[in-house]
Amino acid sequence: MITRQITIQGIVQGVGFRPFIKNLADSMHIKGSVINTSRGVIIKANLHNEELDKFIKKIKENAPALSHIVSIDIKDIEYIDYNNFSIETSKDLGGITLIPPDMAICDECRSEILDIGERRFFYPFTNCTNCGPRYSIIEKLPYDRINTTMKDFEMCDDCYNEYTDTNDRRYHAQPIACTECGPKVTLNFKGRIIENQEEAFKKTADYIDSGGIVAVKGLGGYHLICSAEQDEAVLKLRELKKRSTKPFAVMAENIQTIKRHAVVPNLVEETITRPESPIVIFEWFRRPFSDYVSPNSNKIGIMTAYTPLHIVLFQYMKTKFIIATSANRKDEPIAKNQEEAEHNLKGFTDVFLHHNREIYQRVDDSVCAIADYGFILFRRARGYAPYPVAIKTDSQEEIFAAGANLKSSLLFYKQGFTFLSQYIGDLDNIETEQMYEEVHNNMQSLFNIYPEVAVVDYHSQYRSTIFAEKRYKKIYKVQHHTAHFASCLAENSYYDNAIGIVMDGFGLGADNKAWGGEIFIKEDNIITRYAHIKNYIQPGLDSAAKHPVRMVISYLYTEKLLDTIKDKLISSGYTTEQEISLIKMAVDNKLNSIETSAAGRLFESAGSLALLKRSNEYEGELAILFENEAVKECIESYNFMYEDNKINLTKVFKEMVEDILNSQDIKIISSKFHNGFAKIIYDICIDIRDKFGITTVALSGGVMQNIFLSSKIHNMLFADGFTVLTHKKVPANDGGIALGQIYCYLNNITLKSE
Repeated sequence: MITRQITIQGIVQGVGFRPFIKNLADSMHIKGSVINTSRGVIIKANLHNEELDKFIKKIKENAPALSHIVSIDIKDIEYIDYNNFSIETSKDLGGITLIPPDMAICDECRSEILDIGERRFFYPFTNCTNCGPRYSIIEKLPYDRINTTMKDFEMCDDCYNEYTDTNDRRYHAQPIACTECGPKVTLNFKGRIIENQEEAFKKTADYIDSGGIVAVKGLGGYHLICSAEQDEAVLKLRELKKRSTKPFAVMAENIQTIKRHAVVPNLVEETITRPESPIVIFEWFRRPFSDYVSPNSNKIGIMTAYTPLHIVLFQYMKTKFIIATSANRKDEPIAKNQEEAEHNLKGFTDVFLHHNREIYQRVDDSVCAIADYGFILFRRARGYAPYPVAIKTDSQEEIFAAGANLKSSLLFYKQGFTFLSQYIGDLDNIETEQMYEEVHNNMQSLFNIYPEVAVVDYHSQYRSTIFAEKRYKKIYKVQHHTAHFASCLAENSYYDNAIGIVMDGFGLGADNKAWGGEIFIKEDNIITRYAHIKNYIQPGLDSAAKHPVRMVISYLYTEKLLDTIKDKLISSGYTTEQEISLIKMAVDNKLNSIETSAAGRLFESAGSLALLKRSNEYEGELAILFENEAVKECIESYNFMYEDNKINLTKVFKEMVEDILNSQDIKIISSKFHNGFAKIIYDICIDIRDKFGITTVALSGGVMQNIFLSSKIHNMLFADGFTVLTHKKVPANDGGIALGQIYCYLNNITLKSE
């Protein structure tokens, strides 16, 4: 008999992996032990070669649903005489442990809380090894109850019996709890404290049904919740959130409720009902709730009740669809505890449904959509963070990647794994900066990673760059758009030559101009800026992103088209003679301006001009509304020109102005614009393939979250034999920048100067 040591790395803690191994070993009459360590799960067992092969095969085939095996390492060790198979106490061996994300309630727990015969009937913190809080409650490793925010809740006898029963699905489920021993809700109803659970939920539900707004503590933070079915409630929330048109996400109890009122595509249903349970954006006509939920679009972000607390609340409500939006003041982090909630949210509500399970990591809801090529992640948070992305490298360094300034996420690297944080937000206020530091410190401690080197963006004024430069000895800079390109390569585990199509709103270029409409070539470890959108003057610097009218006038003036359409622009109230004169002066003299190649500015401007709307209420609003008008039935295109490695817009704006003056249907205008841009990208890729033989294309940057556009580009390239890489694990927007930064550093990738 030989004793084998089997080390399994991956998501193997907090997912029922040790009980799975013990039960498997017992069923095969194998003697040995299993232990959680900071290097992974380590099994020691007495096995002949044939038994070993069967054991490993069954581990791979039957591992718990929420686990993810990255590697299995086997070696012979000195013989140990075991009497049985046991689970040993966890140990910290100084390695790296992969932490599971928070997961939505599983079907078994859902059934339990709705069954009056079960002892967890209506218990709002029900969970098991297949679901419930993980990342949001873990304070340090190894993942044992004492190292989570559940440490203050001592298990009752019934829970302890489940926890120690190898045949129970709650065997070694660290957040295990019930009505007798676990967390409880408390309602602060306009200053009156209600601790009785049934009364608290009933009072909360009645208030929502009557049109009120409630702050509800959930899994990774608070939601502001109101009925989505009542115009007055939605409009009141819009007024309080200072959010006049940006769509709200809607929550229903389950997928069956949604399907009673909407045609739900299969992939949308599969995504909504996954354990990650993200918000999924899809097109929904004739909706059974207020039009003010999404006043300018048929695209709705929908999710189902992913915690038992939300499910219990639905049992008391008459309302079938609620708005459940992040509970924060504009641009600030989501509130995570009672003190923050009652202080920061007092301007929104005086009704708070609290609970006493502490949230260690703030984690917002994840957001995604479905393109022709599949799932695309817009915001990476609950259900996905801090799930690692592995990078092929021999580097033993520990590294920090600071990410970008907008839609910020940060990253730590150790032993081949990159740990990208949850979505943090825009680092334009002190509160979000503080959350950035909070997440940095929590992750550093959690993963036991203490780097000396930090990888940052070129832009010296990014708050993420400043943060890193104050704390790290060695700084390595990566250009913004090469990081976008690299992030797509990294998440697809691609290391060969490739074309990078990177389209976004802003990133400081190697020439100190504003880049954002870039076509790169990666050959070996050198990235070259092969082509880009022609530079135009961006008047007003960053304010042009908020007010696309300025960029529209710049484009039209530069292309000598302004006089052709000026009367219509002024008579419609879109602009004034004075504004036009000021912008012309800024363009002529480059006053308070920067040159830009940004596709983000281009698509916002096209939307602004076609819709005759001056400003974005939220980032990219007019580009999004413009995209929503595009239809697949239209195959016409505007004439984007490719000359001297630049995308020239002269004919595009000329044809667009003619269509506007001729009162062309905006659906045709949008379709022609999107089709034309996709075609020029396709043509440039063909040009590169002919010259360099490169047949792989990576699509990245925030503009590639335009589903119509990215699907069109993908389909054209794929049909012509290209391999097309897209984002699924990290966002195409700046939330994925940190992954690209680390990829460039580890592979010593440099941007070739022009």
